[in-house]
Amino acid sequence: MVDEESDDTPLHENEEIPKENLFTSERLWYAVDRQLLGSGLRLILILPAFSILTSFGALAYSSNSPEWWANIEPTVGMSFAMTLTGLTFIILLGYILVQIFHRHRVELSIMNFEKEVERLNREHLSVQSLHGYEGLADLLNNARSKHSWALSFGIMSSFLLGGIFVFDISSINGRILLLLSFSTLLLSLGQHIPTRSRPFNMDERTGLLKAYTPPIHPSTLEMVFSDLVKTHMDPLLRSEYEVFSKEIEACFEKKIDPKFAREKILMTLYRHSKGLDFKTMEAELSEVLTEQGMELVQKHPIFTMEEWLSILQHIEESCPAFFRMIGRIEEDLSAGRSSTTSGIVFEVDMENVVHERANLFTLIHNLSETPRNIVLRVQSPDFRPHDLAMTYRLNPGERHWWSSKALPLAAEGDEDVLGLMSGLLRDGTVAWQSLLPERFGEATVSVRLEEQSGDLIIGRQINVRVRTKYLERIRNFSSITTSLIGILGISLGIFIKVRDIFGNIGA
Repeated sequence: MVDEESDDTPLHENEEIPKENLFTSERLWYAVDRQLLGSGLRLILILPAFSILTSFGALAYSSNSPEWWANIEPTVGMSFAMTLTGLTFIILLGYILVQIFHRHRVELSIMNFEKEVERLNREHLSVQSLHGYEGLADLLNNARSKHSWALSFGIMSSFLLGGIFVFDISSINGRILLLLSFSTLLLSLGQHIPTRSRPFNMDERTGLLKAYTPPIHPSTLEMVFSDLVKTHMDPLLRSEYEVFSKEIEACFEKKIDPKFAREKILMTLYRHSKGLDFKTMEAELSEVLTEQGMELVQKHPIFTMEEWLSILQHIEESCPAFFRMIGRIEEDLSAGRSSTTSGIVFEVDMENVVHERANLFTLIHNLSETPRNIVLRVQSPDFRPHDLAMTYRLNPGERHWWSSKALPLAAEGDEDVLGLMSGLLRDGTVAWQSLLPERFGEATVSVRLEEQSGDLIIGRQINVRVRTKYLERIRNFSSITTSLIGILGISLGIFIKVRDIFGNIGA
């Protein structure tokens, strides 16, 4: 006879059902939220906007109803202002329901985030020790707090509006309640609007990428694509990527350098995201992967092709300068152009429009057969640091990663653009510097490649524009404005009521 209350079942098996239910529940709620509430139809913004309009209408006709309403009022049994107040109350109830649903979806996402952290910890993948975890966890908790405040202010607004049905809107108390209801609704919007800047979810594997901001990054990229991918991945995805990297490294073809293979895989996936057909992609991957490795790439439960496309698209949006830089090199290779300077490949790029910080990427590769010591100097009066100098020892590459004849994008072997580009990224030196703007407007950055003696090898000057993020500025302005108007409205309502009380006492 089996004891049904036995605790012999392992802990992780007991938690499997609620965990699956949690993810399934979020998938349902997130689908509704994405289509109707927070995104898509955006009821969470439309409903309060309509309620504000009806509130103004109720205040405008609080003393007298329009003439055409005289024929309708006997049937409805309320003045035009009270009818608009009732409509506002119904809209506010809808807004509260939307806030409840949206907050519940956010709560489910945070709970799933915490569950994933616990699971990874049990698998001895400590997520908390990774850079960026504390900032991401603080962002999620802050979003939960703001949604709670937004919901609380929305409920308070509906209660204040409901009080008008007791005092009537034509009275001073009714108008004060309408003002207080309008003000608390604005406070609710002021709490909600900032959360729209960095949305997140756990239904998608890449659902945390937009919410995650890399706190640090390497200044010199050893494995360029791998470093870029790991830098922009959120801590959960990065932990899974480390496991994936070890699995895929065991499936490399013999006599293939692991660094070259990993860079070529990511480079090929990137080219696939830009239009490289599936068969050509498979042919390129099969040059560095065994059959087991090909199957792992195609059928991996986490890093599917769709996930890779999302990850690479996110990285390209975050660092467009890097992809423009390698795009120019690929064009030179495909056209058979000579390198920039005899014996050295030098390319540099930076965003055309800079917002919070500028990402400056530089690729240097020694094509000669002897080591060279060079100095990379970055100077700008408009960015910090104003003068930056780094000394690099450029060893010869494993082979001459350049060609004087035109090459196809992909072909058998490494004599194609993908093969040479992968070799350049592996043997070359890629520097990634973050420059902080000191002012808005036009800015200039000078990049020089010098000998240790100070002689100039090659130099570039980059002109950029420093701007604030337009949409982010609108959101911040809207949040601050609605909050200030809400506070002023509450203060004005209290002032009017106090003056009314003292006026009655004096009379």
